[in-house]
Amino acid sequence: MVDFNKRSVWNFTLKDVLAIISSVAIPIALAIYTAIGSQQQKQQAEKKQKFDFEQSRELRQQTLYDEFLNNIYKLDKDGYLNDTKNPWAFANAYYRAAHRQWDTIRKADVIQFLKEKQLIGRNNCTGGCRTTKLDDIIRLNELNFDNVQLASQTGVLNQLNLQCVSFDQVSMSNAIFSFASLNGVSFDGGRLDKVKFDGSSLACASFNGVNLSGADFGDSD
Repeated sequence: MVDFNKRSVWNFTLKDVLAIISSVAIPIALAIYTAIGSQQQKQQAEKKQKFDFEQSRELRQQTLYDEFLNNIYKLDKDGYLNDTKNPWAFANAYYRAAHRQWDTIRKADVIQFLKEKQLIGRNNCTGGCRTTKLDDIIRLNELNFDNVQLASQTGVLNQLNLQCVSFDQVSMSNAIFSFASLNGVSFDGGRLDKVKFDGSSLACASFNGVNLSGADFGDSD
């Protein structure tokens, strides 16, 4: 004979246990879900903050770069870059003020711009050594160019023209010159530790009193 009283007690006990488990499990699950959601929101907020910061920094760098180009254009237009304006105080003041705030990418871009506009490396070094004695309009001495990368866009096809540029007393730790023509360049008194010259020409280049610790000249000549 089936004992209905015992079955009733057992059924009540199982329901009671399930109710207890549910009452505990649901809040725990909600807490875990909330914690995961909060962590995901925090990560997304951090990513957005990092992205906004990078965008802001990039915008500032570009603004500084554009302002410098605009200032140089005005000086050139008004005749302040002529040889009669030596030592070109305004141009150098604009350059040094901006240089202190530029990242390595802008520093490299501006070096190429200055060379193309004949504001640096004005002497003739096509044969290797300097054949003229013209002062650079923009002076690079005593500035920091650590980690700057100066490279030809076409590699061995066309070397980046940096001939006759004066890098006297500059810091260029860990800098890279890749397929660059450095004929007649002066690095006198500079710091070039761990600098790398890759496929570059160094005819008549001067290294008087230069720290070349760990420098790599690779296949440069």
